[in-house]
Amino acid sequence: MKPTKTRTLTAAAGVLGVTLAFAGTASAQPADPAPASDEPFGQPGTGQILPPAPDEDTMFSIPDWIGNGSAVTASVIETLPIAVTVGCQGGGSVQVHVGGLAPADFTVQCPVDSVGVGSVDIPARPGRDFQFTVHTSDPSIHWGINALQIRSAH
Repeated sequence: MKPTKTRTLTAAAGVLGVTLAFAGTASAQPADPAPASDEPFGQPGTGQILPPAPDEDTMFSIPDWIGNGSAVTASVIETLPIAVTVGCQGGGSVQVHVGGLAPADFTVQCPVDSVGVGSVDIPARPGRDFQFTVHTSDPSIHWGINALQIRSAH
């Protein structure tokens, strides 16, 4: 019997609040009032830094974001590992943090004229909620992220 997947996803991006659909699309709406923060937050881009993951087990996909941003997932299948891939472009770097019971961190270098890609596999573990945070070294850096659960091939 295949486990039932129920997922909730919200993304916060400071001045803009983002809701992501599992089809790999994003819609942005101004947050009211804008949250107070010492760190500037980004905005949706109009391009595609990473193609959306075509897998049925995609937790979420953000094809293009400019500057800092984050996303939160809930109700993932805790017996499956997670693969997180981030691509970026524009010079500088992005620092990626995956929060949860056993956090993971990695850095991706962002070339000016091409896409730099980095990824991390997170083993299956208890805890069904994750926060994904991307900090850019420059607010003009474009990045994309795909997060998916990995099923064993049978």
